[in-house]
Amino acid sequence: MVCGLRFIVLCPHFLLDAPKLPKNPLDYSRFIGHIPRDYNWLSLLTIVFAVIIFSLGMNELSRYIISVLDPGILGEIPRTSLFYTPQDTPLAPFMNFLDFLTGVIAAPIVEELLFRGVMLHRFTFKWGLKKAVLASSLIFGVLHADFIGAFVFGLVMCILYIKTGTIIIPIIAHMLNNLLAYGTQILSNINQQNSALVSAAPNPNIGVAAFLLIVAGMIIFYFLYRNWPKIYWNPPYFQRDYQGVQENQYY
Repeated sequence: MVCGLRFIVLCPHFLLDAPKLPKNPLDYSRFIGHIPRDYNWLSLLTIVFAVIIFSLGMNELSRYIISVLDPGILGEIPRTSLFYTPQDTPLAPFMNFLDFLTGVIAAPIVEELLFRGVMLHRFTFKWGLKKAVLASSLIFGVLHADFIGAFVFGLVMCILYIKTGTIIIPIIAHMLNNLLAYGTQILSNINQQNSALVSAAPNPNIGVAAFLLIVAGMIIFYFLYRNWPKIYWNPPYFQRDYQGVQENQYY
């Protein structure tokens, strides 16, 4: 956690140390940005839910493919949980609370500052904004178990950052995503406590996977298509304001 906090402080300096970037004093208010006036929070919730549904669809598709290749393998995979139980440690409540703070609060802040705040700017000055979005999202995907889901998530977070000019919006979206993931895990744990529900766990369904991927994919595709960076856009830290509105949001 200490290293994470240290990174939060130093990463803006790492950003501005890139070649071709002006050696001016760092403006933290511009680096963090501010939430646009009259921001459409409903649209944010919609795209966050779409990304989660897409990840669920990819998970269902992966389970289906595995079951086709080896029908018995899913039954051999032990059920795992994100949460500690009293049988694991007497400090289970504290450990679960600490994991929650790390996963839902700290991780979104650190990851957004790293992948969107730092990498996006550095890669932009090497390859341009569009390639920077793809490259930073690709690295983000490689470092997560669900590569495709994480890659798509990275693309969406980049667009949110670029379009609004503030790192606060993708951080909030990332927190909501992780919070809903924890909620899903809690429901899974409740089901596992009921032996009847566990024994009746449904087999992976290609129809469900296709439905989730198509519905979520259409929403995500439309979002990315409508907001994909224009050739004349600047990375968020170097955006200009027009009548109090960030440059990339203005268009």
